[in-house]
Amino acid sequence: MTIHSNKLLKDSKGLTILICTYNGSSRLPQTLAHLSAQIVSTTIKWEIIVIDNASTDNSLSIARSEWEKYNLPGVHFNAITESKPGKINALKAGSALAQFEYLIICDDDNWLAPDYVQKTYHLLEEDPTIGAVGGQSIMVNDSGTYPSWFENYSEGYAIGKQGSIIGDVTSSRGYLWGAGLGTRTNLYKDLFKYFPSLLVGREGEKLSAGEDSEYCQRLILRGYKLIYDPTLVFNHYIPSNRLEVSYREALYAGFAECSIILEKYYFLTKLKLHLDADGTNKFFVLLRSLFRAIFISSKEKRNHEKKIIMYLLHFKFKKDPILQKIIDFERRDNL
Repeated sequence: MTIHSNKLLKDSKGLTILICTYNGSSRLPQTLAHLSAQIVSTTIKWEIIVIDNASTDNSLSIARSEWEKYNLPGVHFNAITESKPGKINALKAGSALAQFEYLIICDDDNWLAPDYVQKTYHLLEEDPTIGAVGGQSIMVNDSGTYPSWFENYSEGYAIGKQGSIIGDVTSSRGYLWGAGLGTRTNLYKDLFKYFPSLLVGREGEKLSAGEDSEYCQRLILRGYKLIYDPTLVFNHYIPSNRLEVSYREALYAGFAECSIILEKYYFLTKLKLHLDADGTNKFFVLLRSLFRAIFISSKEKRNHEKKIIMYLLHFKFKKDPILQKIIDFERRDNL
């Protein structure tokens, strides 16, 4: 794979924590309390940026007053407002102010273990081909119990382990949760610089989704690895209203909506990983797809092979502008 280089932030060794919040005044105190308990080497600089994404409560004032309690002058704290709804908009606003080379996306209900910042920093520092890292979560709620159906839906709530494979999950899983995601600040900025996100994530009360998976897919298209490390642990607080069936259905409706776009990414990343594998001959793949497109009986499979042919021959996908945008992103060299 080809790694596209990106300039480092000036004097940037360290890590920024981005906390996006919408009406999170009741959730932020515990999240900030756990961040205040981080055990971080004095050689690692770090900061916190809270982004209020069009809240109607006092999230920002609560965030500021809570953090002041911990008297940690060595950790820079900033709290800003992004009035345009959509989690991706809040993350862009926060990353634009980030001072350091690496960042963690910490949702306002994520309680990071005391070693989370330091471990994330070292994972990214040790291997420049890693685009993002993610860990496992432990569910926390007010009652200590959960509905009988929850285990079957826990992945959608970002609860538990991120699969059975530990380490490189680039080709096997192809995404990491946005909750607790560690990545490189300049990558987060650059991958949306010329090609805005096609998915915006949560918009206020609307449970839109997929901005984290889209970012991971873009990392893969630019040649970076995704790493799952279960020693990165955080508690994920799930309030009781999110354990109601109506919330679950709205959550999964959001997943279904974003899957229409994500499937186009998955088509391209799967093909790219196959073509980038050692010994794979693009001409052979083209001939094989031509044969299948002519003789295969399934219309769905024929259409799949036709897409591969069009991609390999650099034909424009005029009838699928979303896929064409993704291909244009993948083929742009000077991000």
